[in-house]
Parts: sequence; C-alpha cells; structure tokens
Amino acid sequence: MARTERDLLLGLVIACFCSSFVTAECNGCNIRDCCKDLPNKTECDLKPWVNHSVTAVKEGDDVKLECTHNIPESNLTYTWFKDNVKTGDSSKTYFMENVLSSKNGKYKCCVKTLCGDCESEPFDLKVANNSIVILVVCGVSAVALILIMGVAMKIKLKKDQAQHKERMRQRAQDTQNAGPIPLPRGY
Repeated sequence: MARTERDLLLGLVIACFCSSFVTAECNGCNIRDCCKDLPNKTECDLKPWVNHSVTAVKEGDDVKLECTHNIPESNLTYTWFKDNVKTGDSSKTYFMENVLSSKNGKYKCCVKTLCGDCESEPFDLKVANNSIVILVVCGVSAVALILIMGVAMKIKLKKDQAQHKERMRQRAQDTQNAGPIPLPRGY
C-alpha cells in the first residue's frame, strides 16, 4: 500500500514538473534546458518564422503559411494565432483556401517542445479587396443588358407597327376591290 502511494506521489511530481514546461499561451521564446546540449546554439538563435506561399494576395487566392524553425525536432506541437487569437489549427502548415479580406491580420506560429516554447514574429497578411471590381463589372453588365433589351424591344415595335400598317392597307384595298355593299332587299 505504501508503495502505490509513493508511486502516485512520484507520478504527480513528474506530471507537475513536465507541465511546467508547457504554457497555456505562447509568449516569446523560453527554450532553455534542451538547448544547452546543442553545439553553437544560444537561446536567441532558436526561433520559428512564418514562410508564406504568395506575396500579393487577392480575394479568392489560396494561402499557405508554414511554421519553419531551427528548433531540434523532438515532440514538437504547433499552434497558430491570428491577431493573438488561436485559429484552432495545430499543424506545421496553415492552409487557407479562397481567402477573403476578412482573413486580413497578423499570423504567428508557436512551436512547443518539452523544453519550452517559442513563437514567431507576426506575419501581416493583407488580402486585396476585389469587391469594387465585382461591383463595376456587375454594373456594366446590367447597363449592357438593359440597352440590349431596349434595342430588341424597339426592333420588335417597329416590326409590329409595319405589320399593322400592312394589314390596314390590305383591308382598305380589299374594301375598295369589293365595291359597294348591296343593300338587303325588303326595305
């Protein structure tokens, strides 16, 4: 019985010690203990940074952000932030399809290791808003459609008016060719 209590207490001490290296949020760079074994590396040298797939982003483009780092690979976890709010993505690569201007913001990644965590400098993503171009295209298309419909209606009216004149002329000619209408007998 005493051994299980001792094992339980030892387990709690180990859990507390290990959890002290994992922070709820990623602030700066606090990698210390594991890094002392690396040759020619200091705490300031170890850091992540954000690589991006495009330079000028327009609405509808795909954007790929990659958390690149020189931290030794050992039980790494990734967390992505947009304007200091977690995005929910926990992979090394953050991929966004068909971005809109609502995706504007400062993105950063946090790399967590057993010996601490380190965050990248923020990458400022600016998505060019194409809504003005879309509005202009829609407006020009609407004006063109109205003009086409107006011309088509004008042509149809002229055609109908010509047919009406032809029918009236034909009736007048038929009336002339028929001669006088005979009066009914018995009057």
